[in-house]
Amino acid sequence: MIRFSKKEDYAVILINKLVQNYSKRLIPLSEIAKEYKISVLFLRNLAGQLKKSGIIEAVEGKNGGYYLAKEPKDFKVGEVLSVFSKKPMLDCCPLESLKIKKIKCAKEDYCIPGFVWRKLNKSFLEKIYNLSLDEFVNYKE
Repeated sequence: MIRFSKKEDYAVILINKLVQNYSKRLIPLSEIAKEYKISVLFLRNLAGQLKKSGIIEAVEGKNGGYYLAKEPKDFKVGEVLSVFSKKPMLDCCPLESLKIKKIKCAKEDYCIPGFVWRKLNKSFLEKIYNLSLDEFVNYKE
């Protein structure tokens, strides 16, 4: 299972909506809040951080809203996720919380499952962080 923070999860929802409407119209946060049952205040905070990072832009006023600052193909998913926190991890070990607390697991040096999970985590992160927003929204296997 992949662990994303609430901010990362909702930021992806916000960005997804902007990608789907790229070059069509401005998207008000109230529309996203209503559709996904997310607090407008929470979305406003996320949008502010994304705007500060240069990922989105805003037009204020009655007919205002948000839009992507560049084409979806010019942004990577990793750019969006990294605005809010460290890289997500595959939840693989019940002892993973030890690492968060900076405590070394006694089995870490020879733990084969841990080694495999770390390799999978690295592979996943490379894939997701290098995926363009356009590819992410229009992903087909």
